[in-house]
Amino acid sequence: MKKRKRALRPLELWNPGAIEKWLEDEAAKGWQLADCGRVLATFRAVEPGTYRVRLQPQRPETPEARRERGEICRELGWDCTAVITGDDDYDCEVFYCGDPSAPELDTDSVARSWAWEKPLRHSWWVAWAVLGLLAALPVLLTALSDQSALDYLLNKGMFWLLWLAGLCFLGVVMLRRLWYLRRMRRQLAAGLVPDSGNWRRDRRWQRTVLLLCLVCWGLWLAGSAAPLWQREPDIASLPYTAPTALAEGTDKEYWNFSVSNYVYRSTVLAPARFGVQYRGEQGEVVRNAADRLRFELLAKALYRERASDFYRDHPDAVAAEVEHEAFDQAVLLTAGTERLFLARSGKVVYALWLDFPTDLTDSIAAAAAAMKA
Repeated sequence: MKKRKRALRPLELWNPGAIEKWLEDEAAKGWQLADCGRVLATFRAVEPGTYRVRLQPQRPETPEARRERGEICRELGWDCTAVITGDDDYDCEVFYCGDPSAPELDTDSVARSWAWEKPLRHSWWVAWAVLGLLAALPVLLTALSDQSALDYLLNKGMFWLLWLAGLCFLGVVMLRRLWYLRRMRRQLAAGLVPDSGNWRRDRRWQRTVLLLCLVCWGLWLAGSAAPLWQREPDIASLPYTAPTALAEGTDKEYWNFSVSNYVYRSTVLAPARFGVQYRGEQGEVVRNAADRLRFELLAKALYRERASDFYRDHPDAVAAEVEHEAFDQAVLLTAGTERLFLARSGKVVYALWLDFPTDLTDSIAAAAAAMKA
């Protein structure tokens, strides 16, 4: 016969009634708590029987005072067999009593309420602090990043969405905690014994939380290792316009253009992305950006976002629709000397931006040929 066993403990230490009921059910099967961390509990084999179990927040006291208090409790029929490690910087002592005639460990409801108020209040403020941080995190990331949410998603891939889902789930955990904390504090303030709830439901919740944490951790590892097997982006077939072609027929025909910025990448949702910016001798700028995305829905969203960005910088821009069988959507936006040719064909989005007047007929035809191929 086994002398010891391990089990997953219910998650919420701030719901002592559920944990007490769980330990009483285990004692009826012949198992008494010997040690309990944040996740796993260790039981020792005892004679099966009917036990009462009570949890008490551990007090800040000297070892001598704790021993004296333990002796008094044993004289009353209560024995402290273990300490449960708490989630919010407080621990709980676990007392067992097998004598049905022994008085309750806490006979004073006011004293019981005072004993629990400090750790419960601490858990209350921790939950609010976490919710506040979760609410401020998107604002902070937006303020610190020069990327839009769509660009961030395309650059980071699906792992970013899964992390977002994990943060939302953490918010649900904190809201659930606040709900139960509020109920327990009200019951204690009214002098009532807190409702024990359903420990089996709490342990199922614990298992769900642990499973999701493991999934997020595994996805983080997979995301970290993704560059090891990521292929080079296939950008050769994407549309591209050289600045020398744009300068033909203008007074900039013999000017030199140099690359001032160049990026290309391949991600889960964007198998091929590249962007290159050229700057002329007098500060003229030509930008090419082409993206082959995994889903047409993302391509449509990127097309709208790039058009909106140009309108945001140039509210008076004039739009001219470009008709061509190779394009599902295409527009030429003009604001003074600045122009943006934007086109989408299926899952491919192409943008050409320049800030000097020139004929774009050949560039549009070349982009159509590349996107049709």
